[in-house]
Amino acid sequence: MFEYLITRPMGFIVEHIYGLVANYGLAIIIFTVIIKLILIPLNVRSQKAMKKQQKVQPIIAELQKKYANDQEKLQREMMKIYKENNISMSGGCLPMLIQMPILIGLYQVIQRPISYLIGVDWSLDSVVNEVYRLHDAMVNLGYNLGNYADAAVDVIRKSGQIQLSKWAEIVGANGSLLDGVSGGTHPWIINFNFLGLDLSNAPSAAFSRIMALDFSNWSIIALLAIPLLAVVAQLITMKVTQAQSGQKDNNANNQANQMSKTMMWMMPVMTGFFTITLPAGLGLYWIISSVVQIIQQLALNYYFDKKGEDVVVTVPEKKQKHGKKRKK
Repeated sequence: MFEYLITRPMGFIVEHIYGLVANYGLAIIIFTVIIKLILIPLNVRSQKAMKKQQKVQPIIAELQKKYANDQEKLQREMMKIYKENNISMSGGCLPMLIQMPILIGLYQVIQRPISYLIGVDWSLDSVVNEVYRLHDAMVNLGYNLGNYADAAVDVIRKSGQIQLSKWAEIVGANGSLLDGVSGGTHPWIINFNFLGLDLSNAPSAAFSRIMALDFSNWSIIALLAIPLLAVVAQLITMKVTQAQSGQKDNNANNQANQMSKTMMWMMPVMTGFFTITLPAGLGLYWIISSVVQIIQQLALNYYFDKKGEDVVVTVPEKKQKHGKKRKK
């Protein structure tokens, strides 16, 4: 289900972008911007909810003073305020949560670029034969194929497409078993280079070079800039989101504030882990996504500040009890 709802549509978009720009990194950047544009209505709704949350903070502060010794009553009154104004305490986190299935789908696209960027049909005999030809040619050339030395075609299709593309670049198209291909550039070669960095590599590859004091290939070491920038961008995004939601540190018992604090640390840690261990192309998406998110949030915040009348909060009316007059 996920394959058809998320991965294939994303692969279709990335494939057509790559067909136009013929650059892996640039295709990811354009794809990221398109996704963020598609999600603008969600961001507008989320931003409006955060502005409402910001406006009710003075009301919440008064309630906290009034019911300082009655936490149960305080929670009930706060829930009334949130319900009356249709405010979700997790509304500001929704754009970040919706990003997770997109990341998973994009990871599949990045992990299987021959399928999604080139659109190869793996059911064709000519495709299977070409995989074997490239594999055997690499072995004959003396290359160590590691886990793919004795791998079946289906294993290479699922997890070795990046390596397969690099085999095609080394071996070339001469002697290709693909229909209609005779010499020249192999159709499975993908341009992973972006600003001198190979986005098909994981930044974690730099650690072994650093431990061995091998700095001969600066482009591998420089991949560590990807997770670093991704974490910084994520931290800035969280700071902007927290500031615009109007949450204050002295609201330690506020459920929304606690959730925001948790996300404030969880998201950057998760960002660092994923962008270090997975192909750098995913980290590039994360960076661009965070930058665009920051710009959108600041722009929408400016808009709602100018159009303050569009964000109105109300206080639930209290029922007044009237005593009945006694008849004389």
